This record gives sequence, structure tokens and C-alpha cells, in this order.
Amino acid sequence: MKKYDVLVVGAGPAGLLAAKSAGENGFNVALLERKSNLTTLDRASGGSLLSANEYLHHDLYRCNFRNNRISFPAHGFSIKYNGPYRNVYASHFYSPSGYRIESGVVEEQKEKGDYGKVTSRLDLEVLLRSLLEEAKAYNVDVFPGINVEKVTTTSDGVTVEGSRQTFEGRYLIAADGVNSRIAEIMGFNKERTYYCQLRAVSRYVSGIKPPVPDVTSTVFGFTKDGPVWLLVFPRPAEGEFIRLVLTIHPKVDLETAEDYFTKDAFCAPWFKDTKILRTLVANENCYTPIVEPNKGRVLVIGDASATQELEITGAMISGWKAGHSISLALQEENLGLKVTAISKYINWWQEAYINYYGSDAYMKNWAIPFIFSEPEEVDYLFSLITEPVRPCFNPYTMSKVLGRALRKVMPVIKQNRPELIPKLVGKMALPFSEIIADVTRISKPAP
Repeated sequence: MKKYDVLVVGAGPAGLLAAKSAGENGFNVALLERKSNLTTLDRASGGSLLSANEYLHHDLYRCNFRNNRISFPAHGFSIKYNGPYRNVYASHFYSPSGYRIESGVVEEQKEKGDYGKVTSRLDLEVLLRSLLEEAKAYNVDVFPGINVEKVTTTSDGVTVEGSRQTFEGRYLIAADGVNSRIAEIMGFNKERTYYCQLRAVSRYVSGIKPPVPDVTSTVFGFTKDGPVWLLVFPRPAEGEFIRLVLTIHPKVDLETAEDYFTKDAFCAPWFKDTKILRTLVANENCYTPIVEPNKGRVLVIGDASATQELEITGAMISGWKAGHSISLALQEENLGLKVTAISKYINWWQEAYINYYGSDAYMKNWAIPFIFSEPEEVDYLFSLITEPVRPCFNPYTMSKVLGRALRKVMPVIKQNRPELIPKLVGKMALPFSEIIADVTRISKPAP
């Protein structure tokens, strides 16, 4: 059996960057992935690079069209991408009856050219193919169809077993996604707070006619069983959109929710003459992040260590950092030096993510319909915000942007709807875990 320097489990953006980085540094790397086809999506994804007009994960990514690269100048690396892009210039939020809050004015943002976008949409499958090619170019051995079942650690190595195969390495990087099997096997989840399960059905659709093009539209809705959301955003392929319906309430039926948005809600006319091209689903367990993402020779990175998702940009940065950190740890060991590189990665993770971004603020993007549980209440609040707020597509700051807009109209609410004030200043200030306590209780996975 070949023994590797590094085992990487998970071939998403984080795992591919980790494998490529360690291979680039001259180490023997095995990349294990449960899917048989590493670059074919089997889970719903928006394919977004997220915030393009403000720092996210301490960087301002750049789409380098001239050289077919996506660069991260603050971190000092770039990756190959020669697929299509689609700029998105604003985010629009709709109440159940169609009152709209505009985060950014499309016409004004477009005048700024590429620097007016709030995010870039890309083809994630093309990105994965590019990352896989780069990893293979550095002699990374790729093993598809490996479903990890057991991890054994010793003082000088790690053994991974799955799908009737065994792999040995000196270090293991776990990049196996938001529902990480390795995080569960290694006991990391015992130290985390469980929030909820996010369930989504995503459809690639042609023929959608949203009221404003080149924006991300988010519609708040209610079914008899609980709150639901509809997201509509353009794909990089001309004329195509993603229509994504999601919920964090375990009693909500997604098919019923989709029928509500496409047949009964105010936005139903958007979907009058549409064609479904592809369907993907997602079920994600949402926890607080892993504070100490290391046990012995196992390092947990990317979505596996974060709250819900680090998104594509955060995952790639995390993978790049992890691959180089493990490479440095191997160098230290080979030279007989004290191993400090793992602790440096942990320090980076805690400073750049745990202490800088709050998981509570991130998850509060889903809080509004649990605080204002009547559709009419959400309609009223949205109707008051008539001026556009600043353009934003950052999941850690968007709830604050909307919160500031609500505070501006507080005098009107106090005068006309004083019964809503306790929810605005009381319940909204509660930790997210308290806001959705009933949801958590009925959806929590069995121990």
C-alpha cells in the first residue's frame, strides 16, 4: 500500500485547493471523493463568488478575464477559470405581497462597469474541472467513489477506510462539506451548537421573467407549515436562471412551497412560460463553527468547519491556507523541528473567521419570518423602506444593512404599529438559537 504525505477527503473547492497546494509543494497527495464524477454537481449551489464590492474573508477577489484566472490578491494566489461569468449588480428582497427592498440600484451600479457588481456568477462545474486539472498537474492521485467509513489516528499518521479501500497518510485534511462525515466520526460536532437543517430544491430554468434583470431576487413566503424562501438569480449561461426554494423549518414540504411561489404568490407570473433544465437538492445541517478544527493529525477545513457554508470564495481560501500549512508541518517534521504550522492555521482560522465573523449574524439572515410570523407584518415593514439601501451581497453584513433600514423607520412603526416594537427591539436582539428554538427542537439529529 502506498503511504501518502497528505490525505485530502472531499473534492470541492476547499479540498481541491488543499490538494493542489500540497502537491505544488512537492508532497505526495491522495484526494478521496465520495462522488464517482468529481466535477459533476449533485447538490444545489448558487455558483456565486459572493461579495464583490466589499471585503469577504479578508480579500477582494478579482476576475482576471485576460489570463483566465480568479485571483485573491490579499492572500497571494490565483486559480484557473476559463468558463463563463455573469455579473449581478444588486439584491432585491420581496415581502409576501411583493413590497420590494432594493440593495443597490442596478442602473447606477452598471455605470461602474465591472466594479459595480455585487457578485459574480460562474459555472461551478467548469471551476471544479479547472481545479482538478491543476491538482493533477502537481501529481495528486485522485480516488473517486470513496465513501469514508472509518478514521484511525496514531502519533505519526492517519488511516482512512472506505468503500473497501484503505489509505495511509501522515496528515488528513477533511474537506468533505457541510455534512462532514469526518467531523462526525472524530467527535467535532459534540462541541458545536446545532441550529437547524436547511433544505433546498434548485432548478436551472429558462424563460423566467423577473421584474429587474441582473439582480438576485429573494422572496419571503409562508406556507401553512412555516416560512419559506424563493431565490432567483441569473446563471452565466444566456437566458438561464436558478430558481431555488428553501426552508429551515422541518415541517415544510418543499414541493408545496414551490407550488406556492410559482402558482399562487405575487411572483407567479415570473414563471409563466418557463422550462426546467436541471434539478438539484440540498440538505445541510447547520451548526456553530468548529473553534479548534484540529485533532492530532486531522485538520477540518472549509464548509466542514464553518456555519452552514463558507461559500466558494471562503472554501478556496481555507483550502489554500490548509494545503500550505500541512506542507509546512511536513517540512518541520522532516527537518526535526518543532511542528508549529498547524497551530498557525488554527490561529488564522480563529482570528479570520471565528472571532471576526459571528455565526449568529450569519444565521440571522433567516430570522425575519420567525420574528414577524404573520405575512402582513413582513409586508408592512417592507412597505416602509422605500429608499434603496447600499448594494451588498455579503451574508455577514446584509442582516445589519436591513437592520439599519428598519431602525430608520422606527418612529413610524412606534406611531402606527407599536405592537411590533417588542419584536423589533426585543426578539430580534435575541441569539438566533433562541429565535428558532422550536425549529431546533423538532429537527435536531438523533445522537
